[in-house]
Amino acid sequence: MEPKRRNGQLPSCEPCRKSKLGCDHTRPICNRCVRRGRTEECFYHPSPLTKPRQSNATAQSKNHDSIRDLSVSSTVSGSSAAHRPSALTKPRGSKAAAIRKPRQKLTHGPSQSQSPNANVSVNASVSPVGIHAASVSVSASVSASPLTIGESHAWEKRPFANPGFLGLTSYSDNVTGYAAVLDHAMRPRDSGSFASGSIAAAVDSRQVELGAQVLLLLDHLPLFEELLEKRFAMWEGWIFSTQMFRCIIEVLRDLYRDATEGMQDKYACVLELSRTFFRNTATEIQLRASMMLSEYVALSAARWDTYALLLSSIGYAIYHVAHDDPIFQSGNLPGKDRKGLRRIALAASDICLQLCDKLGMISDSLCCAILQHSVLVHHTYGTGDYRTWQKLGDLTTILFALGLHQAGDDKNIPFFLSESRKRIMIGAYGMDKDLALFLGRPPRICKQYCNIQSPLDLTWEELIAAPTVRQAALQKLDAQGWNTEGKLGSGARARTIHLACLIREDILELSIGQGRDNVEEHAERVLKRARQWRSELPAFLQWGPESTNPELASLHLEFLHQDFLIYSTLVKRTGKGHDALIKVSLEIITCLLDLVSIQMRALKIHMLTTYDLCYVGLPAAGALATELLRHSQPTLEPVLSSAPFPRSEIIQKLSVFISHTDTFIQQHEGDYEIALQGQMLIRQVLDRVLSPTTEQAFPDPSINGITIGDDVDFMALLESFDWEQEIRPTFS
Repeated sequence: MEPKRRNGQLPSCEPCRKSKLGCDHTRPICNRCVRRGRTEECFYHPSPLTKPRQSNATAQSKNHDSIRDLSVSSTVSGSSAAHRPSALTKPRGSKAAAIRKPRQKLTHGPSQSQSPNANVSVNASVSPVGIHAASVSVSASVSASPLTIGESHAWEKRPFANPGFLGLTSYSDNVTGYAAVLDHAMRPRDSGSFASGSIAAAVDSRQVELGAQVLLLLDHLPLFEELLEKRFAMWEGWIFSTQMFRCIIEVLRDLYRDATEGMQDKYACVLELSRTFFRNTATEIQLRASMMLSEYVALSAARWDTYALLLSSIGYAIYHVAHDDPIFQSGNLPGKDRKGLRRIALAASDICLQLCDKLGMISDSLCCAILQHSVLVHHTYGTGDYRTWQKLGDLTTILFALGLHQAGDDKNIPFFLSESRKRIMIGAYGMDKDLALFLGRPPRICKQYCNIQSPLDLTWEELIAAPTVRQAALQKLDAQGWNTEGKLGSGARARTIHLACLIREDILELSIGQGRDNVEEHAERVLKRARQWRSELPAFLQWGPESTNPELASLHLEFLHQDFLIYSTLVKRTGKGHDALIKVSLEIITCLLDLVSIQMRALKIHMLTTYDLCYVGLPAAGALATELLRHSQPTLEPVLSSAPFPRSEIIQKLSVFISHTDTFIQQHEGDYEIALQGQMLIRQVLDRVLSPTTEQAFPDPSINGITIGDDVDFMALLESFDWEQEIRPTFS
């Protein structure tokens, strides 16, 4: 039930209240703000008429019982809401109700620092039906008062931080006397070695309340579980196991039920649960080689990093479940619709990561959470958005801090976790290469500084099985680590993506590297290495005309796309290789059209095929369109070619391809706008090529604000559109 004002009326959103306009009270964003273009400012303040904080001393003398800008009342049942503080504040008349910090919208992330005079508290704007802002803001007030416990400062030492991985050139080996000290500091702490006062010093009650608000989303855990299962039914992925998520959900379900079931004051119980999450997050997990997945999850589930992983996975699953699925028609769906739920998952997972950053602990769970959150940010905002690039930096940072780039033989690591670390490293490595290629920037993870190992070709069930079962599975692998039963599972996909990413780094060196005089020789070496590695793959990973497996087709397109990137780079840098570029582009489009035709007859389009249409097919179609226009218009510079140009075939296949992209490329994808621009350019090429006479008046449309004029201007626009830098996600 929505809270009402003292006069019995529904509260207005802040923009309408301040402008004295009639609000329609729609949540999370009112329709008036939508019409006025003020959706980012629209939120419902739990106590809008309270005054700013007057003094630090007054504030510190009161309990921090008010919820700071975060209200997820949709996650609270009617019975529990009655026991929460009225309007999420202290009762009227309490001095604490009048003590408020002025709210400033200030972007904050784990990698950003604050002004020395800023009292920082993790904060988010959340509407009663879900988190309103996709990013988390902080409250800041200028103050010259001394540091006090309970206030968060960017420069304070985080009591649970450790230095992480230290390599051969680190100060631990070069500074006399430091090695032994650091060795001791890097040892796992005993879970009882820190006092509760240490947690209190690192985390104040406002962070605890913020965590409690996020934990209230566990009221919807059955819905989240159903959503994840629908995604797993379509494709399990290859980085994170489905069994791990099922174990996490089971542990959190039992924990949340035991903490809140039958309790009169539900919110107080969730506050205590939030404190438990902080204590667990500040405790290092003691690993044993004999540890099973269920034991590991039992120790790691009730932590902010694991919860962030779950929430990010829920947000990512929304992209794969059909928009008209009945699950999105549920009356108690957080955020009201799939878009609102995705916004909640993104913001809530970001909050959890910031709570982890507050403690400074690093862990495998945190690395998994940042990887999955980075994938969600990429799908939400797109490849070219700065936030995607920024999240990749956070991911790279923790990978190096954990030492996953120098994987060794640690006898205390469980087998399933050792193999999972390899997959996580490859997932991050692939994301780094994809973004670097798309943006034309240097990669952050370079193979000459990393020992990136291929995981064994085992299924998820075999990874987490008992030692006897696992040993039997290991006996079935060949000398290179491939399975001998011809199964294209998560392990095989991880290994082939590893090979593909190694070639991608060579392509990056070819395209943006310095000091390469003979580009043709370099390109030939890269091509030869790529084809040799592909020929050495097991027989069940070799593509043939009779192959119909969509996952095998996706791997085949991965290798074709590498050839495409090499030839397009060669054309750009030397002006040679047009024939080879046309050939491989036509092969990509033909393969995609055949796949779509087969799957449409089966009335089911695979998720990977949809991705390949955009991230592999569209760049190839753009290259074909460019060559088609160049060969068809006499006003353009001719291309010297030793092979006949398949003009008719290209026109036919481009026409069908554009029809498929209209049908299957989803509008909610972050890169949809880029894909839409590419489709418009290809249509313009087909219109110009098929125009019956040159005397016919041709309209001058605009794309991205650029007016398309004659053929010469249009060709310049085609060549400036970075077709070859379109990417496909290689992560789960």
